[in-house]
Amino acid sequence: MLLLLPLSSNAFSIHDSDLALRQRALRTDFRKFTPTTASILHANVASGGAAAAAAKPEGDGTSTLTASIFNLVKGIVGAGVLSLPAGIAAFGNAPSAIIPASLLITVIGGLSGYCFSLIGRVCSMTGATSYRGGWDEAVGTKSSWLPAISVLLMTVSAVLAYSMILADTGTALLSMVGVAATRTQTLLGITAAILLPLCWLKNLSSLAPFSLLGSLGMLYTTIAMLVRYLQKAYKLPGAKFMVSPEFRPSFGEIGAKGVLSANSFILISMLSTAFMSHFNAAKFKQELQNSTLKRYNTVVGVSFGVSILIFSLIAALGFLTFGGARYVREENAVNQPSIQTRADPFACRHDSFAQ
Repeated sequence: MLLLLPLSSNAFSIHDSDLALRQRALRTDFRKFTPTTASILHANVASGGAAAAAAKPEGDGTSTLTASIFNLVKGIVGAGVLSLPAGIAAFGNAPSAIIPASLLITVIGGLSGYCFSLIGRVCSMTGATSYRGGWDEAVGTKSSWLPAISVLLMTVSAVLAYSMILADTGTALLSMVGVAATRTQTLLGITAAILLPLCWLKNLSSLAPFSLLGSLGMLYTTIAMLVRYLQKAYKLPGAKFMVSPEFRPSFGEIGAKGVLSANSFILISMLSTAFMSHFNAAKFKQELQNSTLKRYNTVVGVSFGVSILIFSLIAALGFLTFGGARYVREENAVNQPSIQTRADPFACRHDSFAQ
């Protein structure tokens, strides 16, 4: 009996050490496990096997594949896409400049999509349900405040930017129907009547109709830009919409080679946040119906592919229409009747969105 006690104590020590080793191996090499197996093993290691039955199964979300795609595309594509032609004009003024620009959009969009997929993969393998939770398991709890603060700053900045857009656009639309309202009144009204109820929704699937509406709006904008480009609506002679000389389409000889200049980093800096929606990756993974990694990656692949296409089209059409010219604000064109014969609401203009 006296000999057995030390052996038993040593056995417990070995068992604890083995648990620690298995836990460390699980956190550092997820590739050895399937998503379902990894989640169950993680639960077993963390509680000595007692929590295996409590491991959360995949597939309990309510958002369909189609709804998730619409939501993610709308989460990626926003009003900021209209600034991309200005990014191209920063380094080139010849039509061939769209070639390296489209390549940059595709590469950066692809990398962003891959990183979005990785977040869902980590959450699937660890059972985490949030970005910070995935960081806890994969990196450690001591530094998990880093993604939390990053997400907070990013979302606050996005809310501020879109609040300015909503206030300006909403005020202009109300004035068209004879309603006089200040920017503050318009923003408070939109926030209370529309945005706040949307924030109270329980899951992302309910946002699908609104995401579809927003996506159709971007499609309409793209088609309108295509029509204006094919019409050569701003090109002299015979321009359908006249603007002051400094804002007329202007093309030169700096094409694809212009991307080698330092000015190309203006476009790169725009693209660095253009595909930013990664703070919602865990949410999309959690709320997807039958949320296997394959289905999740389908959502990611299709959504980022569509977004890359939209970005490339809008950037190319806007640049091919105006070239290296500066884009003028809509209100400047409306307030200059001696120069502007008709104000074009579909014109893509640099200064409106690049500031």
